[in-house]
Amino acid sequence: MERITQVNKSINGFVAIAMFLFAFTTVLGWSHYGSKAWEYLFGAKTTFVFKLIHLVTILLGAVMTSSLAWDISDTFNGLMMFPNLIGVVALCSLVVKITKNYIDRKIKNKDVAPVLSYKEEEQTEEAEEK
Repeated sequence: MERITQVNKSINGFVAIAMFLFAFTTVLGWSHYGSKAWEYLFGAKTTFVFKLIHLVTILLGAVMTSSLAWDISDTFNGLMMFPNLIGVVALCSLVVKITKNYIDRKIKNKDVAPVLSYKEEEQTEEAEEK
């Protein structure tokens, strides 16, 4: 019985360390992704604002109840749907064009130049180089 208790303590310790490392690296990863997105949108000089906001959200997440944290997380993950849907609708015609080109080349074996870029001028420049 004592041996089982020691094994359970070892497993509990391992799980605690693994969860800590997973959470820590997740926070670091999202911090980097968010910082780069912020830098792209607002410039490199304002990344300290993002870092401050990120730090505050980490502290708030650590002190709030887990159910509230999950509710907020679910809400913001759901809100990501809107910019994604806007992008899907905006790029729909381009996807149709590229898919038609692919089907013509690969399935119908037509002698059609591949679409190399979504920009027409780059497409013609790259085709002329070859």
